[in-house]
Amino acid sequence: MTKVITVDNLVKKYKDFYALDDISFSVNKGEILGFLGPNGAGKTTTIKSILTLLEYEEGKICINGLEVKKNKNKILSDIGAVLEGARNIYWHLSPEENINYFAGIMGLSPRKIKEEKDYLLKKLKLWDVKDKQVREFSKGMQQKTAIAASIIHKPTILLLDEPTLGLDVETKNDIREWIISMSRDENKTILITSHDMSFIESICDRILIIKKGKLLSNNTMSELKEKFANKKYSITVEGVFSEEDKDKFENIGEYKITESDSSSTLEMSLKNSKEIYNIFDILKLQNKEILDINVSERTLEDIFTNLTTEEDK
Repeated sequence: MTKVITVDNLVKKYKDFYALDDISFSVNKGEILGFLGPNGAGKTTTIKSILTLLEYEEGKICINGLEVKKNKNKILSDIGAVLEGARNIYWHLSPEENINYFAGIMGLSPRKIKEEKDYLLKKLKLWDVKDKQVREFSKGMQQKTAIAASIIHKPTILLLDEPTLGLDVETKNDIREWIISMSRDENKTILITSHDMSFIESICDRILIIKKGKLLSNNTMSELKEKFANKKYSITVEGVFSEEDKDKFENIGEYKITESDSSSTLEMSLKNSKEIYNIFDILKLQNKEILDINVSERTLEDIFTNLTTEEDK
């Protein structure tokens, strides 16, 4: 695989605080890489470091084999970036004017970009509003305008910082389809930061998880699920659980109990599925009638929560 982005031993400090603490990773050509972490984890700092918007104390970042600090102009012409909140567009301009403006920064004339501009306006469903001011748009339409303006120069690398923040379901689906088509049809390399776990799980080839500037995990989705292969069990019984029952559940693992007027639901994740028989034995001893059982695989959100909270214990 061809490595397009390489980050080696990156350190970024603010006085005594480490925003990035010796992190290393790479992104392969045509790959969609998800970058997850709690607020303040270092995701946006990493994006801005790659874009040379921030100076870093130690480490090295290379784009297509070129170190970014020494080759800023060369590497930036090959990158399209959308920062959180559609910050890279002018709200008093229309989508078409924004695209023309940012194309001009890249040395491209309106005539030269006409075909690509029309394609993007139609692809991102902006054609009918291409002459309206962006400030009149919804967040989703503003985000789409930011995307169009950031890729008018046909970059091979896309850096998307929270691309679905505050968007409705339909717009999220539009952006999901667009990202997948950019990767599969045009072989673009895409790095996405997000808090939207289901969105990341649905499109990413590989996922990085960062917390307090440290990289906790670098795995494909299938590797993550295999590594944290616990199944989630939800068992609803008639009546309530006694304190004795709860003590026994605690010996098996962490659990949660939700009680209603006539029933109780036990939720528990088990590393060893055979432990379910121990739960059944406890219920049998107490003559508990089972009303419902559900079994599900752990989601990315479950895994993320487990990894990021485990560090605090």
